[in-house]
Amino acid sequence: MLYFFPVSPILFLNIKAYPRAGLKYQVKTNIMPLHLPFGLRDGRLHSITEVKRGRACGCICPACREPLVAKKGRHYAHHFAHLRGGACAYGLETALHLKAKEIFEKARCIAVPPVYLHRQQKALFPAQLIRFDKVKVEHHLGGAIPDLILESGPKRMLLEIGVTHPVPEQKAWRLRQLGISALEVDVIPLVRSLNLEFNDPGFGHALGHGLVHGLACKRWLFHTKKQKVEYRLRQEAAVRPVRHRYFKGYHSYIVADCPLHKRRWRSGFREGQSYALLWQDCLYCPRCLEVAYSMETVGFRATPQEPREVRCWGHLPLPQAPGWAGSV
Repeated sequence: MLYFFPVSPILFLNIKAYPRAGLKYQVKTNIMPLHLPFGLRDGRLHSITEVKRGRACGCICPACREPLVAKKGRHYAHHFAHLRGGACAYGLETALHLKAKEIFEKARCIAVPPVYLHRQQKALFPAQLIRFDKVKVEHHLGGAIPDLILESGPKRMLLEIGVTHPVPEQKAWRLRQLGISALEVDVIPLVRSLNLEFNDPGFGHALGHGLVHGLACKRWLFHTKKQKVEYRLRQEAAVRPVRHRYFKGYHSYIVADCPLHKRRWRSGFREGQSYALLWQDCLYCPRCLEVAYSMETVGFRATPQEPREVRCWGHLPLPQAPGWAGSV
């Protein structure tokens, strides 16, 4: 019989940290408990190792601003807890959020992942260590409020720090409208991969090193130079019509004069000419930008019917990366 229990998206069990739970096997996982690793005092975050035990820590919850106690016993993992009991729904998220911002403000540099064009496996830009001079925290910019704005002279880059969920699509759309490169950093997968307790002396250093120099927890929401290169490819791409063919009881869609010579006619008046099959070749081709369909209104909604044309840049050379500086 299977039992399902409701679990919070930030509830992570660490069996080894709870020897009194009556578990038969002490299995350590790389997942962390739902505890506050940092408390807020005098406008600064403090880890559990930096404060005194109990109410003497003098910290408050970064989210709800309620007083905290530092639990530093022998049997359980050291952590902060609310003085009046219960749990704050956003305590862990806010604590990690503020800590990440604090780390980037001090480091003044960040390693960014490589940039790939649409469907390309070769990076347009390799991974780089980018340095910046100034950091603005939750500064209003147009119609959006990015978590961090990294500035180096006239250059700017936006940084979104996700904890329990990725950046909402609506906010990502607003960031793209600004026309500034935006990067998302996902904190929770990084915290899981550290495989350290919050009271471990090396937790803070490992978290800072992972946020600044790690690449696995980062993804581009928008990249200005990438979009410019893809816009040029779209302008220079060839629009190739799609022709429907019914042969021996089978339907197929053919794109003539394939520049990559996916297939060739073996007989008939087209013998030797190249072509491509839409579903087998074009749909997954790295040089195909999009497939356009004929539309028909069905139930008050525009519904795609048959493929009409493809936009292909197979006749163009692979684009070369423009200048890529070591700063934002």
